[in-house]
Amino acid sequence: MNKIYITSLHLRHGGIERIIVSMANAFVEKGFDVEILCTYNFGEPAYLLDSKVKVTYLTSVLPNRKELIDAVKRMRLFKAIKEFFVAVNVLYQKKNSVKKAFCRIKEGTIISTRHENNILLSKYGNANVLKIAQLHVDHAFDKKLFSDFKSKYNNIDYFVLLTDRAVDEIGAEMSKQNNHTKLVSIPNFIDIFVPENTEDRLTQVVSVGRLHYDKNFERLLEMWARIAPKYPEWTLKIIGEGELERKLKDMAAALNIEKSVIFTGALPHSEVIKELSQSGIYAMTSRYESFGIALVEAMSQGCVPVAFDVRVGPEAIIDNKKDGFLIPDNDEAAFISALEELMNDDGLCSELSKNASEKAKKFSKENVMDEWLKILNK
Repeated sequence: MNKIYITSLHLRHGGIERIIVSMANAFVEKGFDVEILCTYNFGEPAYLLDSKVKVTYLTSVLPNRKELIDAVKRMRLFKAIKEFFVAVNVLYQKKNSVKKAFCRIKEGTIISTRHENNILLSKYGNANVLKIAQLHVDHAFDKKLFSDFKSKYNNIDYFVLLTDRAVDEIGAEMSKQNNHTKLVSIPNFIDIFVPENTEDRLTQVVSVGRLHYDKNFERLLEMWARIAPKYPEWTLKIIGEGELERKLKDMAAALNIEKSVIFTGALPHSEVIKELSQSGIYAMTSRYESFGIALVEAMSQGCVPVAFDVRVGPEAIIDNKKDGFLIPDNDEAAFISALEELMNDDGLCSELSKNASEKAKKFSKENVMDEWLKILNK
């Protein structure tokens, strides 16, 4: 039986972590022996993991970034010094534990899911191991990233990216110094769920993601403040947890929209799917995306997406005005107009809902796993 090792920073809530768990489960279903090499142990995995998947935690330490920042802010010198040395040890173990894991694996396949680990895999991965690197963030033409792709990925066998556009952009640079690594485009996949609700949806706009700078929920709240007074029957529901929770709730209160905005916190995945199936519209206001797995899940449930056309992600998923709305980035007036058009036109919403459900099938587990098997069977 072929053995596959997949790296993960942790297994709590997060888009990448959900993708890693889904990949591990899918590989097990295909008959592979799968082991997740997990750096940090924050407790039980947040997503349902097949019992056949082995999880190996590489360290016994945990990040202390919050404690360090708090000590510095409070000007507690000795506490800050202590936390600084703890942080140095955590970072050392984070890197060294992955390096040691790669060195001891003599055969099989390693799928590395973070750029920093991709570099280690190229440097320390054994010759008899199939070495696959992934990038789950948008490279955004970062000079340091591109330099690393060209000079530090030389022993990577396959570099798996999420979109054809990313393959073209990175491949044009990598080929100047690296003729070994093969670049391929394989999107993230979802388990296609039959929508629980196909007719009477709630007058609800929903958005899913970490309450973090990247997702830019501030922009969503500002736009909702311009919409809510005209549509008192509609609700905005934001699903997720994160460091900006208090700030966003205070912002909703300051904008006088707290009665029409619901923050659910983190929900089990099954409940997220249920919320998507009950909602009419999905709003995505991220500053940047590498793909957008929650966007595809929303579409699978017939929840019509409205998303800013940030680099690489939404454009690879949404066909504008056919299965959703793709809005020029930062054009808030156009975003609001699209939301209001859907809120006012049940027929349009129903048509785009059906098309969105159909489009999501492109990203089914079956279709995407066929692409993975083309690599692994070689």
